[in-house]
Amino acid sequence: MPSPGTYLVKEIFGPTLQGEGAHAGRACVFLRLAVCNLACSWCDTDFRPEGASRMSAAEITSRLIEHDRAGSRRVIVTGGEPALQWDAPLAAALRGAGFAIHMESNGTRPLAAPVDWLTVSPKPQFHQGRFSLAPLSPSEVKVVVDDSVSEETLAACEERYAGCAHWFLQPCMDARYDDHLRRTLELIESHPRWRLSLQLHKIVGVP
Repeated sequence: MPSPGTYLVKEIFGPTLQGEGAHAGRACVFLRLAVCNLACSWCDTDFRPEGASRMSAAEITSRLIEHDRAGSRRVIVTGGEPALQWDAPLAAALRGAGFAIHMESNGTRPLAAPVDWLTVSPKPQFHQGRFSLAPLSPSEVKVVVDDSVSEETLAACEERYAGCAHWFLQPCMDARYDDHLRRTLELIESHPRWRLSLQLHKIVGVP
């Protein structure tokens, strides 16, 4: 983990589009923090600390402003698991620069500072008895559908996050994507509270 006052940053990029969930298609910039506490077998993200940079909140904010050339002032904070490093100084620096802060988390950690939009994408199939879901109130819940996702998975999410207004199922984009998409559509047909989320950025070819 980074030394106090710095953050281990894997990449900062943009301008681009948010590819998933309720804000899919919106202009934004991305802050990807390194390190994750889970090891999801189908993860498509390089969050390893190797090759990451140690940066201060001021440096991160400056870089994001440089990338946000059109002035979207919307930053997606992701990882890895961003809640491992997220704290009040970084939140204050981004807010002070006018950014709306959107975060995607696996839901296993409480947030040390608030965000404007919280996506929880729970992956309990990879907890291996080491983690449990933290008491969070997400803006949206996004479940990535692989072979482990069942009717019971959706029911558990609905019970845990009963106050949430936005519910998404997203087919796992691995070698068995067609099977996962078929299963996702079946689940949505029988559970109409949930909506389809596709990885729009991969479909249109943006970072």
